[in-house]
Amino acid sequence: MSDYNKTKAKIVAHLLEEKEASYKNMMAMQSSEMDAAEQNNEAEDNMFDEGKTGQVLNRVEARSSVVEALQRDIDILSGIESIEPTAEIQLGDVIETDKGHFFVAVAADQFTVDGTTYRGISVESPLYLSLRGKKNGDVVEVNGNSFTLINSY
Repeated sequence: MSDYNKTKAKIVAHLLEEKEASYKNMMAMQSSEMDAAEQNNEAEDNMFDEGKTGQVLNRVEARSSVVEALQRDIDILSGIESIEPTAEIQLGDVIETDKGHFFVAVAADQFTVDGTTYRGISVESPLYLSLRGKKNGDVVEVNGNSFTLINSY
């Protein structure tokens, strides 16, 4: 396994761990909220309790889109290793620019692997869309910022 592939594997492992922990946390919160709603429903002795149950259900529903997004991210990360490398920047690539290092898969806050700081970006991000089809040394403008592509793999 090349150093590039080892780096990618470590990045994917880090992001998977992060996303799976968030997913488990959200599912635990959902379960706890649903248990509370059921207990309030069973106690149903006044209008106040019905309002509390409605609030709990609203929170559960609002959180469900976050849970779905986390599951999508986990699915994307789980399939990264099956993507064949190409000459063009694509899903699963590490992108080195003069402004930092990025990993194309899922949006993620800054994280560090082997002493290098990365930020996760999706294939819908303006930076990815601007860099698609570019080669080393090319410069792109994104939201008023200039990025010079140094390397991608």
